[in-house]
Amino acid sequence: MRRVGPLLGMAVLLAGSFATGGAGRPGAPGDPPLSERPSPSAAEPVWPEAAGVEHVPAPVVPSDGAAPARLAFTLVSPDRMLADLSALTAIGQDALFRTSGTSGEREAFDLVASRLSGFSHLAALGATVERVPFRVPLASEVHEASLSLRVGGSWVDVPAHALQGHRDDLSRALRFDSDGRAGDDRPDPVTAEGSPYFVQLPSSLYALPAGSMQGRVLFADYALLDRGVVSAAEATQAAAALLLTRPAALVLVTRYSNVRGEAHGSFVGDVSSLVSLLDPPPAPTLYARLEDLGPAGITDWAGLERVTSARVTWDQDVNVAAPSQLLAFRIPGADPSRAVLLGAHLDSPNSPGGLDDGSGSVALLETARVLDESRERPPVETVLVFFGSHERGLYGSSAFAAARSDLLDRAVAMLQLDCLTHPLDGLGGSLVLEARSHRALGDPRLPFPEALAALSARQGVGLAVWEAAGIVSDNSSFDGFDVPATDTIFASESMTEVHVEGHLHDPYDDVPLVALHRDDLADFARVALTFVLDLPREAGDLRPTPAPDRRAVFVASHTEPAHMTPAQQTVLGMALAHEGFDVDVVPYGVPVTDEELAGATLAVVLPVVDFADPTAAPQTYDEAWTDAEADALVRFAGRGGLLVVANSGSWLRYGSTPVGANEDALDANAVASRFGASFEDRRLSGSAATATGTHALLSGVSSLVLASGNGLAIRPGSGQVLARAGSDAALVLVPWGPSGGEVLVLSDLAVLGGQGATAPNLRFLQNLASWARTRPAP
Repeated sequence: MRRVGPLLGMAVLLAGSFATGGAGRPGAPGDPPLSERPSPSAAEPVWPEAAGVEHVPAPVVPSDGAAPARLAFTLVSPDRMLADLSALTAIGQDALFRTSGTSGEREAFDLVASRLSGFSHLAALGATVERVPFRVPLASEVHEASLSLRVGGSWVDVPAHALQGHRDDLSRALRFDSDGRAGDDRPDPVTAEGSPYFVQLPSSLYALPAGSMQGRVLFADYALLDRGVVSAAEATQAAAALLLTRPAALVLVTRYSNVRGEAHGSFVGDVSSLVSLLDPPPAPTLYARLEDLGPAGITDWAGLERVTSARVTWDQDVNVAAPSQLLAFRIPGADPSRAVLLGAHLDSPNSPGGLDDGSGSVALLETARVLDESRERPPVETVLVFFGSHERGLYGSSAFAAARSDLLDRAVAMLQLDCLTHPLDGLGGSLVLEARSHRALGDPRLPFPEALAALSARQGVGLAVWEAAGIVSDNSSFDGFDVPATDTIFASESMTEVHVEGHLHDPYDDVPLVALHRDDLADFARVALTFVLDLPREAGDLRPTPAPDRRAVFVASHTEPAHMTPAQQTVLGMALAHEGFDVDVVPYGVPVTDEELAGATLAVVLPVVDFADPTAAPQTYDEAWTDAEADALVRFAGRGGLLVVANSGSWLRYGSTPVGANEDALDANAVASRFGASFEDRRLSGSAATATGTHALLSGVSSLVLASGNGLAIRPGSGQVLARAGSDAALVLVPWGPSGGEVLVLSDLAVLGGQGATAPNLRFLQNLASWARTRPAP
């Protein structure tokens, strides 16, 4: 292991600091082509005003000092929640708001920590605030993003915002780096000035010759790219067409609308079609809301024609292995043997994030505040978790789940609050509990959300229960650990896609829209309080699986992407739970030892992979197995355990999708070679491995689905080849030792991936879980 400097401390802290213990849609059917859609008239409201202030009266306390019934629920104040939200949405307005891995995200955590530090009653109970760092593959930092317009002979500065680059692909992300070099934080602003050109209709865009905008600033109606009204293919085509004109700078202009079929800036700041391009060459790009151009006297598209010159200044850097964090507020309960987890994500998708997920974050703060004011002690340990880097891909919750096996073993349930929305006209909505069942494994019940809905009804909060097929929100990171988990969201069955048919991931997701839903905001907090105060007292065991009587350990000591653990390889965790396994993880940064493996009959050794930039010189850190760790794994198999040694040519997003190259893949040989097998520096061909021979692991399995180009060929040694991709071994079983130990060597960790009934290797995962249980125990 060759970590350098404080990064080792970050990794160890992740495991040890708690020791106290979507895509857009095409235009709706029947919508006219974009070029034929009318623009909203000037008489239409373009931005809603905040609702009037409501003052919540203090509850009447009896003269004998006894607390009135359900005091806590009467203390919920949407006024306070909106005040917290105003502070939260003000962060990062001149940069990337609270985007993952940015200074804005860090400032948001500072704000929350400051708020939580003021709760004296909870502090007296022993409440603690713990901030836990982790890394994400890529992040950006904006040092300057400004737009100046020359109107009537005078320059006027107007608000504008930079775009974040690709979430995972460094080459694409660097298109949104002003100097094109990762990790260089020195100021290097780019300024482009020129006469403006305005394009609003597809016909106008595609009439522009290549290179015709050189030396000019191109203003484009974002409706050309908005995946709420055009298909992904049309948006990508338009993005490329804009850049083919070679503008000195590009400014995307959004406009508020709440009408279905009209653009309202969906995904402009985070995952617009510009982000996916590798060519044509990029241009300095900002986005601006039409409603913010008032200082220049501009209120509509026609007003833009008054601009005679425009100047864009842009300074942005991309960082590899960027720091993010989560914050856990732990409140000791009357029963320390059980716990509830209440979560929301604090980061935003390069937008103010008032709804997504400022609404959930302030509901968590209000829950803590009400518990403090009511002086209630929760019935069980209560952990409020503010996740970072959700919008990057559930990184915060995945890291938390993979590092907190001890807490998850005591968890009654996990409730996520993500999030309110403001539906487009005519759609309506209500609060919904959305959860994934074990339907893929034969059990469609949803006992936790149904119990919470029944309890919330007592407080006058109606909750529908929806079954989800795949990933929902941060609650999904706990499904693979057999923790009953659900998300609370404001939605409607009539919504085709929740992001674009409300105001999520758009620049209008701000306090004025949230204020229109103040009652729903208060209900968010009431649901949270019901979960914390009532559910542990009144609900029984909410797990649909048998009580565990054995243990499976996933060894992630050198696996930085928590997506490659049961946090996102969900179905395998569920299958193991149905076979009576308690699923634990040796988390990233914690060496595997005999003690970590104690009591386990199955151990899954995950690939060596980190987020460090392999091109950086000197290397900031690198991962590798130590001899002592390899010795511990050999002893585990020698005691009769089933050891799975899996590899991956890439790190896997959501446990199954390859991203980038894993330069550390051959480090797995430090373990595999101890058993006479080894991985070769060759990728398997094709996307399937054919089952060979007979074994219980292959019952009903004719082939294994592989992630194309991700598996490494295995040199099997004396092991039995159970599957081949072409002539190469892809799955090998090695008997080990006199106690009946076995080592299963797997070329592609993606084989173990999957989120639901569509998991491509579902039968194999069930076989693996069954074999791990029924084979002779050590």
